[in-house]
Amino acid sequence: GELSALINGRRVFGERKARSIEELADMPNMYLEHTEQSEVTMNPMNTRGMVPVISWVAAGHFSDAELSPTDDLIKWVPCLAPHSKGTFALTVSGISMMNPNGNPSFEDGDIIFVDPARLPENKSCVIVTLEGSNSATFKQLVIEPDGRKYIIPLNPNWGDKPIEIEGDASINGVVIGKWVDIF
Repeated sequence: GELSALINGRRVFGERKARSIEELADMPNMYLEHTEQSEVTMNPMNTRGMVPVISWVAAGHFSDAELSPTDDLIKWVPCLAPHSKGTFALTVSGISMMNPNGNPSFEDGDIIFVDPARLPENKSCVIVTLEGSNSATFKQLVIEPDGRKYIIPLNPNWGDKPIEIEGDASINGVVIGKWVDIF
């Protein structure tokens, strides 16, 4: 049969999957076979380990209870920031969140990490599902002193008007960092 990575004595995924995770995470070959480090590096769903990159449509219907990354899994990427178990990643599409005035700024193709357990604050970059849309959108959250909440693009040339949102219901998660492929 196929060799599996051993995690706490349990076989979790096959040889090919282990090698591809190692490759994606820049781990040495056969790294996942070393069980003494299984706590952190082995389990792709571990709090500091690998995070699934999913589609914007999947993110639009995202709920902690039914994350099935297998349906919409594009690839796994390592997330170095502390994050909750439900954290997922998205590939930025377009330049509405590219900020010519500095950071934070997100380019087309950047991978962003989204933590659904993180509480959104004023100026948080958030993933939001707007009513009537089946796909998530990526904007900056602005919370007015009176408590009203708006989402805006970081790119001032984008021309989207601020959109008011009710409560936190439509916020799927807070962006906690990004991964940039330089190749």
